[in-house]
Amino acid sequence: MTRHLNDLIASRRAFLGGLAGLPLLNLAACATSSAPGGASAARTVNFTPIAATNADTITLPPGYSWRTLIAWGDPLFDTASAPLDLNALTRAEQEQRFGVHNDMLALFAADYAFPPPKDQDRMLLCVNHEYASAELAFPAITAPQQFTSAHIEALLASVGVSVVEIERVNGAWRVVTNPAPGEGRNRRITAFTPVRFTGPAANHPWINAAATAFNAAEPGTPAGEVACGTHSNCAGGLTPWGTYLTAEENFDGTFAGAPESLAAWRASDPDFDFDARSFEYPKPYLPEALAPSQFRIAQNPHGPSVYGWIVEIDPYNPDAAPRKLTALGRKKNECATTALAADGRVAVYMGDDQRNEFVYKFVSRRAFDPANRAANFGLLDDGDLYVAQFHEDGGGVWLHLTPENANAAAAREGSPARFADQGDVCMRARQAARLMGATPMDRPEDVEALLDANWRGLGPVLIVCTNNSINGQARPGNPRRESDDPAAPQVNLAGHIIRIDEAGADVAATRFSWGIFAMGGDPNATALTAPTRDARPAHVSVAYQGEPTFAGDRFACPDNLFIDSTHRVWIATDGNDGVFADCNDCVVATASAADAAEGPRLVKRFLVGPVGAEICGPLMTPDEKAFLCCVQHPGGNDVAGADFSSARWRGAPVPSHFPDGGDSWPRSAVIVVTRDDGGRIGD
Repeated sequence: MTRHLNDLIASRRAFLGGLAGLPLLNLAACATSSAPGGASAARTVNFTPIAATNADTITLPPGYSWRTLIAWGDPLFDTASAPLDLNALTRAEQEQRFGVHNDMLALFAADYAFPPPKDQDRMLLCVNHEYASAELAFPAITAPQQFTSAHIEALLASVGVSVVEIERVNGAWRVVTNPAPGEGRNRRITAFTPVRFTGPAANHPWINAAATAFNAAEPGTPAGEVACGTHSNCAGGLTPWGTYLTAEENFDGTFAGAPESLAAWRASDPDFDFDARSFEYPKPYLPEALAPSQFRIAQNPHGPSVYGWIVEIDPYNPDAAPRKLTALGRKKNECATTALAADGRVAVYMGDDQRNEFVYKFVSRRAFDPANRAANFGLLDDGDLYVAQFHEDGGGVWLHLTPENANAAAAREGSPARFADQGDVCMRARQAARLMGATPMDRPEDVEALLDANWRGLGPVLIVCTNNSINGQARPGNPRRESDDPAAPQVNLAGHIIRIDEAGADVAATRFSWGIFAMGGDPNATALTAPTRDARPAHVSVAYQGEPTFAGDRFACPDNLFIDSTHRVWIATDGNDGVFADCNDCVVATASAADAAEGPRLVKRFLVGPVGAEICGPLMTPDEKAFLCCVQHPGGNDVAGADFSSARWRGAPVPSHFPDGGDSWPRSAVIVVTRDDGGRIGD
């Protein structure tokens, strides 16, 4: 049966969502930081836009070509066995190979410098691996009951982060394999890797309780570290001092067990009850009998508290433990975009990617020191956490999340909730934000600030709201489209992009103004709604306050952004094919975000991905002569919209053969796009 986008989105980005609802497994007893730019002058986007397509390949404008840089299972070390056998993948083998379902991308110069140099032929690439799909793994398995605990361990080792050395030879980028783990800077960080917790919630009682279970399952974990690794990594960011910020998102799908396992905990602790309801754990995806003990909710009820953080990784030091930055708050993070304030302090923008959650900002107390890289470590452990409140009049404020403010708000609301200290606020950021009156958003994902060549924020910030598949009324920052019945609740299936302007053009400001940058949809539509793939109507008008927000090529479900050095905006989608059945997920581009548009902004379709794939993590090399993006879960659905998570077990053929073609099994991949004449992308 073809699944509607409303249902598909809820499961396809969850760990092992492809095993959901299979009774034989007793399951019930988961959008990219912009590189700092240079000139702010507007540039048009000069390529011939491509037509909508459902082709199972990468489709590009004339004069552009693509190649695979790296794909799931490719070796990072010479010690990884070859050739790749996806059916024989083990935890140990996967820990030496590129992970699955790649999402965020970030590039670092081979040798750290600030500002980042433009002329690089050798770089470090950091890549998120968001989740694992049972239906897109182990091709020889013919029934879900054939999965074993070893298979589950291998899939848990396939998520997290890869750090990969790459080099350009004769104009082409390629991966540099290292001799063995620890010999070079290639690295896998998985759901089992030891990490450190830093900041105000580092010793929160929930984390301490969970750490006991994780470390007992992984003997030999170094003192002061927790063997919980990182997973569910969606987007993220990079810092001026050359570290990678990876954002943990849909961690709820990684915990196995029946909801009633938590009944006693929830009854005795209202705060824990709110947490379990808010993050919706456990989910019925990971078979309890096959899950490692630390991921069984009955044995580790506080296990979810060690996820939902921003994690800082030093790509230059493979021996340094990743650091979970608790000062930035716990939520389903989609991104962590940094910008320097007027006084040199660091702002980090974050979206909480769940329906009716919020947009956050953290501002450090100390300033960035460009002359002393080491002095900047710990900069994100001490600062102020804010959440956005949008106002009807086009203004807004950043609400300061402190125990005093949250407790006062709870008292006004008559809520019994109380926060012991700042660490408690950070652990329960969602609860504090809701009590204080933050504005619920339509799945806020990527948040990108316009920067100058020295990482200084210029004031404008773009916020991507991918969609909201539940009926709702318009809210500040979340308008609804033109409709034959304006009073009726409406699904925002096509999503939208907000522009805020920080007061005084300073990213440390506590006030802002806002407007709509683009309403996803079809600027050429002749009706207010259009039928989706399963014939349900979607509102597709791109107008806001009676005026079109863009012209040109249609798109839906914006997810990740890249803003290039002249502030052109490149938009990747996640769910475009669920709204417009004739076009797979894609990348569209539009002119400078820094300048006021005269009339509707022109959008051009630049890239269309293969069947069933999300396109994410768009970015360019520093010289902007290569465009990189992730092709995630190719084959996740067919062109008719049938979700492979259930179709596979009924004997359906895999819907995609990307990137290897022929009869090959699909693999998530990072691709590189270049101009045939070697010129700058988009010129």
